Amino acid sequence: MPVVTSHAALAERFGRAAPGGAASDAAGMTALVSSIAVKVLTTSPDLVAEVAAGRMERGALEGMILKEAEGERIRFGLYREELVRRAFDFMFGYGPLQELIEDETVSDIDGTRFDEFSLKRDGERRKADVRFPDERTFDAYCRLVVIRNRGILNENDSHCRVTDEALRLRINVAIPPRNVTGPSISIRKHRRTCLGLDGLAAAGMLTEPLAARLGSLARSGRSVLVCGKGAAGKTTLLRALIKACPEMERVLVVESDAEIFPEKPYCVQQRIRKKNEGGRPVTLRDLVADGLTMSLDTYCIGEIVGDEAYEFLRAAFSGHRCLATLHAEGAADALDRLVSLARPATHGEGERTLKRMAGTCVDDVIYLERFRVAEWLSVEGFDDEGERFRFHTVWREARKGGEAAPDPAEGA
Repeated sequence: MPVVTSHAALAERFGRAAPGGAASDAAGMTALVSSIAVKVLTTSPDLVAEVAAGRMERGALEGMILKEAEGERIRFGLYREELVRRAFDFMFGYGPLQELIEDETVSDIDGTRFDEFSLKRDGERRKADVRFPDERTFDAYCRLVVIRNRGILNENDSHCRVTDEALRLRINVAIPPRNVTGPSISIRKHRRTCLGLDGLAAAGMLTEPLAARLGSLARSGRSVLVCGKGAAGKTTLLRALIKACPEMERVLVVESDAEIFPEKPYCVQQRIRKKNEGGRPVTLRDLVADGLTMSLDTYCIGEIVGDEAYEFLRAAFSGHRCLATLHAEGAADALDRLVSLARPATHGEGERTLKRMAGTCVDDVIYLERFRVAEWLSVEGFDDEGERFRFHTVWREARKGGEAAPDPAEGA
């Protein structure tokens, strides 16, 4: 897939093509290329998707591009091949965002408007020096990103989540009428290679002694929930834990979108099938339930967000090791959150029964905050009389400097 290396490269190339390299002509060239892309996208979205997937040759689009821009091509002094190349760069690259996508230190890229972008690096959000010429160009860009990654985006389906598995990106795009303020895009990036626990220590997520202890946890066969808010580093840590598991441990990894990319042998990777992908839809709950018929040592759910929580508890309660991530406000809240997600899928089990199951089969909860491990609790069961989970604090980050130390405190 051809890509534009950076926004600066785009501007430089456009500037050279325009008489005198004037900024206004460069902007006009950007508008021309985006206009061509919009027209081709509007008339032949399926063709764009087929070319992006490599199922059709690029030549199928070249004639359409030239037809849309023959007159304008002459005004800008472009050769036919140059115009086609620039149109393809816009349609199939990541243009102004490409440089950030290639930066391994950036985990999130968010555009709330055509001229308003931010990024996350090491859990900290900051402004990004990115802008599109106008809202119309940004809208065309967002639609093209979705379509070439096999998604649907239009006025009736004005939000779409897609995955670029080659570049390991999860992309959320929304346009009007869902978005009142115009198009927006959010890109979650996953590293091409797993850092491992030692690499995460070097990156500042955890200390070296804690990395050694988490390595022992990964080899122990204990079931673990990794929790925290969005973009806290949950998937990154889970991926490192899987890498540290025993080599012969057979793991089923199930996800809504491919994000974990395990770097360990004997892993089976599966993902859901969405309604718009054709065939019978397959949910996370289906994947976990079907896994009970397979010869597995470990289940791994990329992110528990719904009633698959019940199948997670069932699998763990049957003796399988289970690993998962979960959104929660703190380590002590994670099991209550897990039970609340599992409740709608039960077959008569009461809340107390679910809590007993969770207290019995989940062994450890690790909480992350801003790309740092903040707390690690071991689960000691559910107290029926006190109606609460019992925990032992294995590790807690020091809040005011200094080395973190184990804390023997109990209670939620």
